[in-house]
Parts: sequence; structure tokens; C-alpha cells
Amino acid sequence: MSEIKGVNGVVKVGPNGGTVYALLHVTSFNLEETSETIDVTTMGDTSRSILSTFRGFSGTVDGYWDDNDVNLGHDADSADTTVPDSADGADVVGTTSRIRVGDTIDFELYPAGTGGSYYSGSAILTSVSRSASFDGAVEYSIAFDGTGDLTYAA
Repeated sequence: MSEIKGVNGVVKVGPNGGTVYALLHVTSFNLEETSETIDVTTMGDTSRSILSTFRGFSGTVDGYWDDNDVNLGHDADSADTTVPDSADGADVVGTTSRIRVGDTIDFELYPAGTGGSYYSGSAILTSVSRSASFDGAVEYSIAFDGTGDLTYAA
């Protein structure tokens, strides 16, 4: 049996139809495929009869916050060089992002690194959360719901 270590995993995201870029400092991701069903059991049947209907997928990505990760809108200068710094020359943070909640995004999830197999598709970005505590690193989490087909490339 072949085993794969998740330590080399990579997550790339970007605006729908645009270029996908790697998220920084990813610690984990989850991808769940689902199928809705319809129960068509009738009176007199001794076992359930179920039909599959719509397929879908959803997922989450977790990682450590980095002001330079332009995918999540942290650093305006890195995301768009036409956005000026403030009048005093200080860095303008959090004013531009490649992806925002409610956007349709494209993604690629590489379980074993960019040289291997991966999943890709389009999804609606349903949430972005950020958390901080006095005794830990600042973290982020994003969640998405798939739209269209999920693709697997070997």
C-alpha cells in the first residue's frame, strides 16, 4: 500500500477565470464530495430504494496568517502595484484582495505537492475567519461550496 505524507500539500486559489496562486502557510485542508439522494421506496417493498441525484463538494483550508498573503486581502502593495501607499510611505495593509467572501473562485488542492495529482474546480467562497490568542499564532480559515464539477488530475 502506498502512503502519502500531507506535509508537502499545496493549496492554490484565485478569482474565477484568473490565475491561481498558492496560499501561504497552509496547515490543513479538507475536501468532501457529496451526493443528494431521493428515497423511492414504495409500500410493500422490504428494502429501501434510493436514487442518486446531484453531486457536490465543499471544503475548508486552514493556515497561519501572513500580512503578505495577497489572496486573502492582507497586503495591498503585493496584490496591485497601482494601489498607492499612504501619504507617509507606510505600507497599506488589507485594502485589496484576489478573493473575497461571496466570490466564485478557482482552486487546486495538491495533497502531496505540486508535482503530483490534484483536485480542481470552481467554488463560492462562503467564509473567511481569522483568529488570534495571546498564546498562539494568528490563524485563518476559509470555507467554500463547489459549483460545477470537481476534477481530479493524476
